[in-house]
Amino acid sequence: MSCVFEHLDSCLPITAIQALDIANGRLILSGHGPYLRLLDEASGTLLDRIQIFERNNVHGTIQLANLTSTKSAAYVANFLVWGGQSFRLFKLEVDRPGSGSLSVSSPECAAPDWILDANFYHAENNDQISSIGNRACLITAHNVLFGLELADDFVTYQADLRLHQIGTGLKSVLYSADVLWLSPEQILVAAGTVFGEIVVWSCFLPTEPVSAFFGNSSVSIHHLFTGHEGSIFGVDISPEIHWPNDNQTRRFLASCSDDRTIRIWDISDCSSPVTTKTYKGGAVRPATRSTGFGNIFRDDLDMDPEACIAKAWGHASRIWSACFVDMAISEQTACLKLVSRGEDATCQVWELRLQCDSPTEEHPVSHKNTVFQNMSTHAYHTGKNIWSMAAHKSSDSTTIYSGGADGTIHSFSIGTREALSRHGTWIETCDIYDLSLGPLDPLASMADPARRQKSDDRLNRYAFVSETCIIGLSSHGKLNMARISDLKSVAPQQIDQDNVPRISWDTIAVLDSPGSQFAIAGHPELGIGIIGDVKGTLSWYRNDTRDILTLTQLEKKITGILFASSQTTYDHNMDAVSSVAFVTTSLGTPNTNLFLINDKNSPEDFAKIPLDLPPSFLTTSAVLIEDMSCLILGAKTGHLTVFDLRDAKNSQPVVAALTVSNLHARDTVTSITPLPQSHPQEERILTTGRDGYYCIHTVTRTGNPKSPLVLQTIHKMAPPFGPYIEGAYFDKATNDLILFGFKSTEFIIWNESTQTERATIECGGAHRIWAYNPYHAGDECEAFAWTKASTFNLFKKTALLHRAVTLGNHGREIKVTAISEVPYEHGGNKHRVIATGSEDTMIRISVLDETNSTKSCGSLRCLRNLKRHNAGIQDLKWSPCGKLLFSSAGAEEFYVWRLRSIPGFGLGTMCEGECPKAAADSDLRITSFDVLKIFAQEETEDSFLLCLAYSNSTVKIFRYVSTVSGGSFSLLTKGRYTTNCLTQINFSRSGSVLSLITASTDGHIATWGISESLSDIFSLADDGLKQLPGSKTPTEPRTISWQHQHCIHQSSIKAMEISFPFEGECLIVTGGDDDAISISRLRIEGSVKSDHTGNSFSTISLLQAHASAVTAISVLEKRDRLASMNRQDHSVSEFLIASSGNDQRLKLWSAELDSTKSGKDGISVSLLQDVYTAVADMSSMGSFRMHIGEDYKNEQRSLKDRIVLCGVGVDLWSLRRE
Repeated sequence: MSCVFEHLDSCLPITAIQALDIANGRLILSGHGPYLRLLDEASGTLLDRIQIFERNNVHGTIQLANLTSTKSAAYVANFLVWGGQSFRLFKLEVDRPGSGSLSVSSPECAAPDWILDANFYHAENNDQISSIGNRACLITAHNVLFGLELADDFVTYQADLRLHQIGTGLKSVLYSADVLWLSPEQILVAAGTVFGEIVVWSCFLPTEPVSAFFGNSSVSIHHLFTGHEGSIFGVDISPEIHWPNDNQTRRFLASCSDDRTIRIWDISDCSSPVTTKTYKGGAVRPATRSTGFGNIFRDDLDMDPEACIAKAWGHASRIWSACFVDMAISEQTACLKLVSRGEDATCQVWELRLQCDSPTEEHPVSHKNTVFQNMSTHAYHTGKNIWSMAAHKSSDSTTIYSGGADGTIHSFSIGTREALSRHGTWIETCDIYDLSLGPLDPLASMADPARRQKSDDRLNRYAFVSETCIIGLSSHGKLNMARISDLKSVAPQQIDQDNVPRISWDTIAVLDSPGSQFAIAGHPELGIGIIGDVKGTLSWYRNDTRDILTLTQLEKKITGILFASSQTTYDHNMDAVSSVAFVTTSLGTPNTNLFLINDKNSPEDFAKIPLDLPPSFLTTSAVLIEDMSCLILGAKTGHLTVFDLRDAKNSQPVVAALTVSNLHARDTVTSITPLPQSHPQEERILTTGRDGYYCIHTVTRTGNPKSPLVLQTIHKMAPPFGPYIEGAYFDKATNDLILFGFKSTEFIIWNESTQTERATIECGGAHRIWAYNPYHAGDECEAFAWTKASTFNLFKKTALLHRAVTLGNHGREIKVTAISEVPYEHGGNKHRVIATGSEDTMIRISVLDETNSTKSCGSLRCLRNLKRHNAGIQDLKWSPCGKLLFSSAGAEEFYVWRLRSIPGFGLGTMCEGECPKAAADSDLRITSFDVLKIFAQEETEDSFLLCLAYSNSTVKIFRYVSTVSGGSFSLLTKGRYTTNCLTQINFSRSGSVLSLITASTDGHIATWGISESLSDIFSLADDGLKQLPGSKTPTEPRTISWQHQHCIHQSSIKAMEISFPFEGECLIVTGGDDDAISISRLRIEGSVKSDHTGNSFSTISLLQAHASAVTAISVLEKRDRLASMNRQDHSVSEFLIASSGNDQRLKLWSAELDSTKSGKDGISVSLLQDVYTAVADMSSMGSFRMHIGEDYKNEQRSLKDRIVLCGVGVDLWSLRRE
């Protein structure tokens, strides 16, 4: 039986993107690794995928000029793709909308050098030589230009594509280049060098078509720009700018560098067909010019004419590219938009404004008549690096697609104010001192500050009462209502006119109290508002009739109003008659009241229930759980209090039935939201707080009169923004959890389920008056209002700001992976759960669904991100039950995470245990650990035995006990190896003997006997490790030591897997820094009192098993024991071993162990398969088996091995037996 690897799916950095409008739809070509994917832009569905190169990553694609249509397909296009030194042709065929296929059209060819850019000449109808076929030019990393010419009627090239060298610029190593056909005779090249110089040169071709690429070409050096203080990572040539009142055309060059600047250069004179160049500014000839940063001119904008015309700083680290994406020309001004991408995983939009001063050859454009500024920043990717970007223009906007190292593709639009107003977002401002003035002109307000000083009446409080209405109270008690216009009904040419206001204010009434002393709350879904004043008057406002009704008069000043209606919160399907519940807070005791209104149309029919709060309890959030007849309040100090409303009698204050302290540390509980699908005796609620966390709790009735209610936290997580999380709701269309709050000076709306931003608004931060309307917030409509610098601001989103076309994984290198043996039910099916930890200290919990490989999220769908570690993650392991995940990292961090399924939410996670450190400021790494289940007589708690290996050569053994209230660690034993760092550790069982096996950086493995030191606490039997009745934890940890040491590698051991083929014998497979794989047999005596002299050890090494360090090993489940040829007993066991390393090779080995032979004679190994994997910096590997049928007669055909490779990306492989 042979075994064959099959590649199933991968999540790799996106290295190339191209968007195409085809067949009434938009398709996206994306390159990740050596693969090329075809995606439907609207849904993110994978239409087709091919491996375009054998090994090199895809770096770019470009469409051929000539297209052909056939009867079999509605659309056929041919493309050139390149990556590294490889290039080839491929074909795209589309039969109908929402479909497409890719196929290669030529063999993979190799250029003499690394290809940086390529371009085709698109012949125009008026060209004199338009009969020439598709011409392409390619620029390589040593500034050499190559030509490629294809025939008009080519279908498929069976032979290699041949390149012809047609020109060479200054011989320098390049990091970036851009090539552009100016005409059939001229190719313009902008080359960015390693040493911070930019060489702009042209290659002039002969006009005779026959000899287009065969000699007779000439080269002209136009410019040698200096000024950058780092290597040039990106250059881009702009389109031609034609001034309406000027016969001349202008062209510019954008460059970026690791000095974090973007510079604009004037290259308008490069269109002249000259063959020589007179260098300006006293620059020396290139032939005598030295290279290096020390030779760069002084970086000053007032230097010679070869200086840049504009410069700007941007990004937090290196900038990879800056490209021109849009252009608008008027009579006197040209506005060019650029988009840059960088190492900081952001895209930034820039605007370059140029004034038309009729520049000439003697007086070029200078920095004095240009404005270059940053317009916006788009941070949608995780981790580091955006590796690719594409711009797609439409009639009134440009869509930017970005591909990151996290394997995601995001899109966002940039365009004119008119386009954004009608199809995107807009922000309106007005003066809070005089709302009748309409939109505020910032310049006018600065010029006339006296106007504000004369008025002391200002907008003070406001709240949304519908999707398009806001009520606000001024400091003089004026009740104003703002109507938000629907810009979709306004003519496009009127949007920017002053007579079409986006907000119109009207005064409804004047209340008899100072507005600064009012409390106000609005419910947009119900169309109501509630107002309380300093006199205790409680008023009801109906938005449909604009009526104000006085509900009641309280004894104390009303300081706050909170809606508590759980069945109406964020509900899109409201009944005409709805009940309303709200809580008022006042000064004094009792200081809080609950109001219940059965019908919102008859608010005068209400019930008031006073509440007796604990001392110093300042209410900040509330929710009424009608099914359980309880009210839950959150406090400013992080406390949560539950009231049993069944105890409400005779208007007496209801005493709190349960108070839980510090649920959100000592920070404000900002919101309480019930989860759907709750049980009548158990309610699940979600709370958010200003400690940066959101939590899910269960509230359960116990039936115990002394403690009738119990609250348990079952999920606690910190989203990537914060710490001020102000609220949460569940999207009714997708059930996604949406969080909103503040991070620094921005208000952020975050989709926690998909880990994507919905909107980011620059507002100045959390310490201000603000209001947010999520009730009608679907994907395309939400509003946020805030006050800043005496200005009322309104943000209205009328379309998607951006979206994730595809979802990915970590944005940093994955260091470790662990696969649970227990499937998790997701979407009605059971799937494998995979935990991965990366360099960004993030742990992602994902489910593997191969049937979902064509969807936008691929085969791996992330369920949760676990963020608690502050140092690099070293190891991950699941408990045998699959309910606990253990993680270790640097700084001696070791955490225990409990996972559970929460109806109406999904996977709940919570860190329930933290291993104590030897010192608070410890810098030790817990490099590896192992977990062993402890079986107790009473299974009321989960108990585990943990062995931890430290970077200072220390070994510790802990007992961990998991309970409802949390977990506890008890240190049992500890020992020390040598002075070498331990890299791996595992438990080993042999009869009643429990041992440790460690691997270290000295290339040795060591065995540790621990049974004797734990004999009075645990007993090891065939059914597992059991705790002895009455055993106690030692007050001082006992000392253990290693017994035997075996050298199996010449240097550090990177990976180790242990299996047990026979009773009393273990198989140890290791991979090392010496490029070798070692397979060892270890037999351990099965007696506790044994001195281990009977132990035997033998090993064989596969030298040069890989071309680099072997960093990942996985022993697949052993196949059926093979019958010996001479004997009928099953004495030979065969194992399949998968290995990989930094050489990016995945190898499959077959190892046979013969129990009748001793030592090396009983081990035989053979290589079965060797394939390439696109995952770079391989760090870990996981494997599991899955059933594919009910064929129990042939178990090997009913099971398939799956292998998950992790490093810079994730690769999923299947092992098929034939």
